[in-house]
Amino acid sequence: MNYAVEEYIEKIIKALENYPNNIPMACCNIVKKIYEHDVLTVNHLTFGRLYDWAGIENHDEFNTALYLLVDPKFNVLDQHFEAFNVRKSRYEGLDNDFIHEVLTSREYIDPFTYESITEEKFNNLINIFFAPTLQFRKNLCG
Repeated sequence: MNYAVEEYIEKIIKALENYPNNIPMACCNIVKKIYEHDVLTVNHLTFGRLYDWAGIENHDEFNTALYLLVDPKFNVLDQHFEAFNVRKSRYEGLDNDFIHEVLTSREYIDPFTYESITEEKFNNLINIFFAPTLQFRKNLCG
Protein backbone atom coordinates (compact mmCIF):
# COMPACT_ATOMS: atom_id res chain seq x y z
CA MET A 1 0.00 0.00 0.00
CA ASN A 2 1.05 3.56 -0.72
CA TYR A 3 2.59 5.56 2.15
CA ALA A 4 0.15 8.44 1.56
CA VAL A 5 -2.80 6.03 1.84
CA GLU A 6 -1.40 4.79 5.15
CA GLU A 7 -1.13 8.40 6.36
CA TYR A 8 -4.78 9.06 5.47
CA ILE A 9 -5.85 5.91 7.24
CA GLU A 10 -3.90 6.81 10.38
CA LYS A 11 -5.37 10.33 10.33
CA ILE A 12 -8.91 8.94 9.96
CA ILE A 13 -8.49 6.38 12.73
CA LYS A 14 -7.03 8.95 15.12
CA ALA A 15 -9.64 11.63 14.37
CA LEU A 16 -12.55 9.21 14.62
CA GLU A 17 -11.50 7.24 17.68
CA ASN A 18 -14.70 8.23 19.54
CA TYR A 19 -16.98 7.12 16.70
CA PRO A 20 -18.50 3.64 16.40
CA ASN A 21 -15.88 1.30 14.86
CA ASN A 22 -17.79 0.87 11.61
CA ILE A 23 -17.47 4.54 10.68
CA PRO A 24 -13.66 4.83 10.58
CA MET A 25 -13.55 1.34 9.06
CA ALA A 26 -15.89 2.46 6.25
CA CYS A 27 -13.83 5.63 5.66
CA CYS A 28 -10.60 3.63 5.49
CA ASN A 29 -12.12 1.01 3.17
CA ILE A 30 -13.30 3.71 0.78
CA VAL A 31 -9.88 5.42 0.76
CA LYS A 32 -8.20 2.07 0.01
CA LYS A 33 -10.64 1.26 -2.79
CA ILE A 34 -10.19 4.65 -4.44
CA TYR A 35 -6.45 4.05 -4.46
CA GLU A 36 -6.84 0.47 -5.75
CA HIS A 37 -9.04 1.68 -8.62
CA ASP A 38 -6.50 4.34 -9.65
CA VAL A 39 -7.26 7.63 -7.96
CA LEU A 40 -6.36 9.51 -11.15
CA THR A 41 -9.12 7.89 -13.21
CA VAL A 42 -11.94 7.55 -10.65
CA ASN A 43 -14.29 10.45 -11.36
CA HIS A 44 -17.87 9.34 -10.80
CA LEU A 45 -18.56 7.53 -7.54
CA THR A 46 -22.19 6.75 -6.81
CA PHE A 47 -23.75 6.08 -3.42
CA GLY A 48 -24.10 2.43 -4.44
CA ARG A 49 -20.47 1.99 -5.37
CA LEU A 50 -19.25 3.75 -2.23
CA TYR A 51 -21.64 1.72 -0.07
CA ASP A 52 -20.21 -1.49 -1.52
CA TRP A 53 -16.67 -0.25 -0.95
CA ALA A 54 -17.42 0.82 2.63
CA GLY A 55 -17.86 -2.79 3.68
CA ILE A 56 -20.48 -2.08 6.34
CA GLU A 57 -24.20 -2.79 6.42
CA ASN A 58 -25.53 0.05 8.57
CA HIS A 59 -26.88 2.74 6.26
CA ASP A 60 -26.73 5.53 8.88
CA GLU A 61 -23.10 4.75 9.69
CA PHE A 62 -22.32 4.73 5.97
CA ASN A 63 -23.92 8.17 5.57
CA THR A 64 -21.85 9.46 8.48
CA ALA A 65 -18.66 8.04 6.96
CA LEU A 66 -19.48 9.62 3.60
CA TYR A 67 -20.22 12.97 5.24
CA LEU A 68 -16.83 12.83 6.98
CA LEU A 69 -14.96 12.05 3.76
CA VAL A 70 -16.54 15.15 2.16
CA ASP A 71 -15.65 17.28 5.19
CA PRO A 72 -12.71 19.65 4.49
CA LYS A 73 -10.98 18.19 7.57
CA PHE A 74 -10.32 15.01 5.56
CA ASN A 75 -10.74 16.44 2.04
CA VAL A 76 -11.11 13.05 0.37
CA LEU A 77 -14.30 13.48 -1.66
CA ASP A 78 -16.13 16.29 -3.41
CA GLN A 79 -19.88 16.13 -3.86
CA HIS A 80 -21.29 16.88 -7.31
CA PHE A 81 -24.76 17.20 -8.82
CA GLU A 82 -26.09 16.39 -12.27
CA ALA A 83 -29.43 16.08 -14.04
CA PHE A 84 -30.63 14.76 -17.36
CA ASN A 85 -31.26 17.56 -19.85
CA VAL A 86 -34.12 16.24 -21.98
CA ARG A 87 -33.63 18.88 -24.67
CA LYS A 88 -30.00 17.85 -25.22
CA SER A 89 -30.47 14.12 -24.38
CA ARG A 90 -27.55 14.07 -21.98
CA TYR A 91 -26.60 14.44 -18.32
CA GLU A 92 -25.16 17.79 -17.35
CA GLY A 93 -23.38 18.93 -14.22
CA LEU A 94 -25.13 21.43 -12.00
CA ASP A 95 -23.57 24.25 -10.05
CA ASN A 96 -23.38 23.59 -6.30
CA ASP A 97 -24.55 27.15 -5.60
CA PHE A 98 -27.69 26.53 -7.68
CA ILE A 99 -28.49 23.40 -5.65
CA HIS A 100 -27.80 25.20 -2.38
CA GLU A 101 -30.04 28.12 -3.35
CA VAL A 102 -32.92 25.85 -4.35
CA LEU A 103 -32.67 23.77 -1.18
CA THR A 104 -32.41 26.72 1.19
CA SER A 105 -35.15 28.74 -0.50
CA ARG A 106 -37.39 25.69 -0.99
CA GLU A 107 -38.35 27.18 -4.35
CA TYR A 108 -37.88 24.15 -6.57
CA ILE A 109 -37.17 24.84 -10.21
CA ASP A 110 -36.15 22.75 -13.17
CA PRO A 111 -32.40 23.41 -13.69
CA PHE A 112 -32.80 23.64 -17.47
CA THR A 113 -36.21 25.24 -18.09
CA TYR A 114 -36.32 27.27 -14.85
CA GLU A 115 -39.97 26.32 -14.48
CA SER A 116 -41.37 25.91 -10.99
CA ILE A 117 -41.66 22.23 -10.03
CA THR A 118 -42.50 20.20 -6.94
CA GLU A 119 -39.90 19.14 -4.41
CA GLU A 120 -40.51 15.52 -5.40
CA LYS A 121 -39.90 16.21 -9.09
CA PHE A 122 -36.77 18.21 -8.25
CA ASN A 123 -35.42 15.36 -6.11
CA ASN A 124 -36.13 12.89 -8.91
CA LEU A 125 -34.26 15.07 -11.43
CA ILE A 126 -31.08 15.56 -9.43
CA ASN A 127 -28.38 12.92 -9.14
CA ILE A 128 -25.62 13.15 -6.58
CA PHE A 129 -22.20 11.66 -7.15
CA PHE A 130 -18.75 12.00 -5.66
CA ALA A 131 -15.19 12.30 -6.93
CA PRO A 132 -11.84 12.35 -5.18
CA THR A 133 -10.70 15.89 -4.42
CA LEU A 134 -7.76 17.32 -6.34
CA GLN A 135 -5.80 17.57 -3.09
CA PHE A 136 -6.48 13.91 -2.27
CA ARG A 137 -5.34 12.89 -5.77
CA LYS A 138 -2.16 14.96 -5.45
CA ASN A 139 -1.38 13.54 -2.00
CA LEU A 140 -1.71 9.96 -3.21
CA CYS A 141 0.17 10.40 -6.45
CA GLY A 142 2.90 12.75 -5.37
